[in-house]
Amino acid sequence: SLRRRSSPALVGLIAGGSALLLCGQVGFVPTGVMQQLPSSFGQSWGLRQPQAAPPRTAVNAGTTVMPPGVVDTSMVRQPAETYMALAEKGEANAKKPIIKTLHQSIVSGCYVGFAGLLSLSIAGNLGAAAVSAPGLQKMVFAALFPVNLLLILNSGGQLFTGNTATVPMAVFEGKADMNDLVRSWGVSILGNIIGCGVFACAAQYAGLLVGGAQKLAITMTVMKTSMPFGQALVKAIMCNWMVCMAVFLSEAARDLGGKMVGIWFPISAFVAMSMEHSVANMFLLPAGILSGAPITIGKMVVKNWIPVAIGNAIAGTVCVAASYSYAFGALGK
Repeated sequence: SLRRRSSPALVGLIAGGSALLLCGQVGFVPTGVMQQLPSSFGQSWGLRQPQAAPPRTAVNAGTTVMPPGVVDTSMVRQPAETYMALAEKGEANAKKPIIKTLHQSIVSGCYVGFAGLLSLSIAGNLGAAAVSAPGLQKMVFAALFPVNLLLILNSGGQLFTGNTATVPMAVFEGKADMNDLVRSWGVSILGNIIGCGVFACAAQYAGLLVGGAQKLAITMTVMKTSMPFGQALVKAIMCNWMVCMAVFLSEAARDLGGKMVGIWFPISAFVAMSMEHSVANMFLLPAGILSGAPITIGKMVVKNWIPVAIGNAIAGTVCVAASYSYAFGALGK
């Protein structure tokens, strides 16, 4: 009887020992079993980790070897680092050959057209829901529109509104001059107009500006060309402040998911608040005119494009570029 009672205990002991041995091989520790923690335990994941000193070789034997430093492996840059990265980006944009700036600006205008057409097509066809809940239509439009900046910023595009911040940053930090700024702004706004205009014509030719999309385009065009100059200017300043902060947050993020989040919230915010974005209007207003809005091209330019472009430039240069140069760059020294 003693043998029968001890057999299950012996089997359990052998099974438990085998399980512990197996778990030790695969690195799994059952509950209640203590194991010595690795030396890296407790370090902040995704933050700063020590960098090993380079090995001493015949190549660097006669040089001064820098002491071990740190490697920044965080998912988000610090604000000061983000500002300097944007100033360097502004320098690259300002020094880019004119033909390349024009090409990338035209493509970026088309991306704005894609986003505008998507938003018109969905938000304009909500039917009775749009009438009973106007905020729903506005929120749907706002939720879809940010796709344009995601495409532009992650494909090396050129957008006038973004250049109103990055190129002045380069100027403030001595990386570019006013001639570079004027050339960058002028070429990028020309390319954006071409890209948006061509895309609006293509959408109309393809029969995509119909039904609810057509009605919404007409409504928005009439509304956007009926504001006083000052109102359009202030709405444009508010708008591009948000747009340039989307650029700032996108540059701060080091992965695509972070860039998407950084872009989506500020862009959807300015759209939902009915603010004025010059490049968006370069598609929406021509689309409205092609759809039948009783607005002339001259009225479109004078009543909307000019005040909105000025307001966007003020926001990018003053509210973002000068502000963060004072906080982190040359203007604050």
